[in-house]
Amino acid sequence: MVIDCHTHLDEQGGIQHLHQSMNEAGIDGSIVIAEILPDGRSNLEQVLAAVRHSDRLWALVNCIFSSTIDLSYVESLTQLLSDDRVVGLKFYLGYERYSASDRRLYQVYEYCEQHTIPVMFHTGVLEAGSTGLLEYAHPLQVDRVATEFPRLTIVMAHMGNPWLMDCAAVLAKNPQVYADMSGFFAENEPITARDIEVFKQRMEQVRVFLNSYDKFLFGTDYPLYSQKEYLAAVHALEMAPDEREKVMHGNAARIFRLPTS
Repeated sequence: MVIDCHTHLDEQGGIQHLHQSMNEAGIDGSIVIAEILPDGRSNLEQVLAAVRHSDRLWALVNCIFSSTIDLSYVESLTQLLSDDRVVGLKFYLGYERYSASDRRLYQVYEYCEQHTIPVMFHTGVLEAGSTGLLEYAHPLQVDRVATEFPRLTIVMAHMGNPWLMDCAAVLAKNPQVYADMSGFFAENEPITARDIEVFKQRMEQVRVFLNSYDKFLFGTDYPLYSQKEYLAAVHALEMAPDEREKVMHGNAARIFRLPTS
């Protein structure tokens, strides 16, 4: 079984292309993450409509930091998180200029911790030309939150790339922090054999530091990448059978409480 824990809708906003991609790659389930589009609108409603029409898809709601000062917005988030098709909350660190440990977010973290709702933080590089700030997307941003909320399950998107070893240090220190493998390669480009070799070399350093891949989840960041090509790249990593089971579906199923049959 394979679960892609990090996808988005394509420009058409429907699920046909995503389902086709999943079928071609042999992926059983995908988590679709809501985001702010280039025109400034959130595609949350499109994402919710998509996952409610597919038993193979689930949603992560995006938290818009600038709106968290509004109590009604926070209340609307908590209502959305009670939806069966919504499995967590995503914070776009870096793209929005705020620290993960900003105390205005603590009420949201407290709610998620109390209700066993996982959160995902963007970590690592930002898109070329972004007006965001990389300092807020560094993996060390996550450490303080994990320390303040030790029962909160956190997934660091993109492994903090290029700060992979900093990501590994945060994983090693904090029992409830994990990382997804998405977004490693050049966006909107084929993944070449050379790319895979570099991926293997850099990931082996992380594995040696952590002694295993037990705290990682398979993810792609579709449609920026081919799910089929990304899956082949992750399959190229040397893993023991129990590690591969956790990476490919076990961790995602447990963290996001997804059905596996």
